[in-house]
Amino acid sequence: MDKWYELMHTCEENVDQNNLEEQLELLSYYYGYTAWLIGAKKNDTAEEYIEKSEEIIDKLLEESPENATLMAYKGAYIAFTIGISNLKAIYLGPKSVKYINKSIELDPENIQGNIEKGNSMYYRPSVFGGDKNEAIEYYVRAVKSFEKQGLVVNNWMYINTMTALGQAYEATDQIQQAKLCYEKIIRIFPNFMWVEDELYPDMLKRHNL
Repeated sequence: MDKWYELMHTCEENVDQNNLEEQLELLSYYYGYTAWLIGAKKNDTAEEYIEKSEEIIDKLLEESPENATLMAYKGAYIAFTIGISNLKAIYLGPKSVKYINKSIELDPENIQGNIEKGNSMYYRPSVFGGDKNEAIEYYVRAVKSFEKQGLVVNNWMYINTMTALGQAYEATDQIQQAKLCYEKIIRIFPNFMWVEDELYPDMLKRHNL
């Protein structure tokens, strides 16, 4: 993550405020870093990046209100806030879902929209509409879009989505599918140690494979 931070910081310093694609690239770095911060329980720093990101997103949405990727990011960052404080889920959850659904409505094939819809369905309790099987459908759509557009090589978002798909397959007892998914990741990204050294061998042990 030190290398990630350096790359993100370089992007911050050089981003063209009038270039949508460059700002979306910066948002993608913030997105990955924020998710890691929350997972590492560095909530104060995560909140700083949520604030920075939402400031960019809100500004860009004023200029491009029909941009599906921005809508998906808006929903994702609201979900990050819930990740820091679950007590906020009751009133922020529907708001996050609204933005994510709008993203899918604007562009059913939007990669970020499908990722966030998958995340929403995976992590939301079933009593509030969560459905891990449905999450798989959206992760698969995102993966297919990455591959169709040739956005696979050295793309951390692709590998992250593939990993989420593998975990979703295992969580729904589709063990063979999970196994194939993890093996594909190892084949394409042999240095991705989280899957190769942890997720994949742990799954094999759990299911006596």
